[in-house]
Amino acid sequence: MSNAQDQAPRRGMFSRRMLSLVAGLALLAFGGYIVFGEFLAGVSATATINARLMVVRSPIDGMLTLRIRSLGARVAAEERLGEITDVRADTGRLAELKRTEVSLEADLSRIEKQRKLVAKAQQTFAAYSEDYRHGRIKQLEARLGEARALTGASEARLREQASALDRANALSERGVQTAANLERARAAHEVALEDLKVTKERASYLGVELDAARAGTFLGDSYNDAPYSLQRARELDLRLAETDSEIEHISQRLREVQDQIVAEQQQTARRTTAEIKVPTSGMAWDFLANSGEVVRKGQDLLRLVDCTSAMITASVGERLYNRLKVGDTAQFRLLGDQKVYTATVARLAGSGASARYENFAVGPTPAHLKRYDVTLTSPQMLADPEVNCSVGRTGRVVFSSGYYDWLYKIRTQLGL
Repeated sequence: MSNAQDQAPRRGMFSRRMLSLVAGLALLAFGGYIVFGEFLAGVSATATINARLMVVRSPIDGMLTLRIRSLGARVAAEERLGEITDVRADTGRLAELKRTEVSLEADLSRIEKQRKLVAKAQQTFAAYSEDYRHGRIKQLEARLGEARALTGASEARLREQASALDRANALSERGVQTAANLERARAAHEVALEDLKVTKERASYLGVELDAARAGTFLGDSYNDAPYSLQRARELDLRLAETDSEIEHISQRLREVQDQIVAEQQQTARRTTAEIKVPTSGMAWDFLANSGEVVRKGQDLLRLVDCTSAMITASVGERLYNRLKVGDTAQFRLLGDQKVYTATVARLAGSGASARYENFAVGPTPAHLKRYDVTLTSPQMLADPEVNCSVGRTGRVVFSSGYYDWLYKIRTQLGL
């Protein structure tokens, strides 16, 4: 009875020892399986989130004013980072153009005032000329009427003298009229005939003069063109045309100078003030100049990390390196983080790849340079706003696909 009671605890202890041994062997097998699977899959020694650097240089000479002052500050694309102002820039050309503009504006104002005075005088002389024309036409019309009336009177006298001549001829034929009376009657008839011719010619002359006056040309004994007022009005018309031409010429020059001023102002603005912007989003990495400092054209002002170019730089052993090729897929996980990002091999730089890091934010370590350099891109990581510009964070890259993906996920969940 006592032996049976003693054997029961022994069997329990044996069972527990067997279970512990089995569990230990299972864990050892699983660990070996993981290590062996990792060896087959290939894991990088180190992996770092890296990105290219952008160097912002001064476009002009002047005093620097920065709007960002802290390392690690994030900047958006086309964000204004600061400006440079050069108060000693040469503005002589702009000042000369502005003086020319003022001079041309003064000339234009003076000539426009002259034109107003000339136009007013021209209107006055034109009014005088019109009044003279109307008065002259009325005068000629009255004279023509007078001449026509005289012509009528001459015709009446001619008829009277013709009748007297006829009577004198008849009396002379009968011997009643003396020869002297006949000659007087004949002479009176000829005088009346000439008077009629004179009055007709006078009326014809006045008619021509009236037609010319109505057309704007005045005929007379001492002139045969136009009165003084009309001549002055025509001279002033010519002067107005010349003034208008001069105004147009000065206006054209003024427009050209104003266009040159606008262009020169833009050039001066570019020479005296320059905004500092970057084309892509980034992060302040290093300040090479401070606000208030006078910088020279082309001088380096600051370095920014180009967050849009974030990538993964890793180092691997020679055996794994020789198995890789550009385009292979991999998985990247940051240390201390459970997220896994799909990545693609973009460049195989080999050993001693220090020259490849000259424009990168994070340079290689001596241990990294003893191994083989691999660069990977990960659009999935770039799309994650919490990680896409975490330059300097480290992790591991597993170069695997298919069967080994789930193994890496299990190891990641276990924290191995």
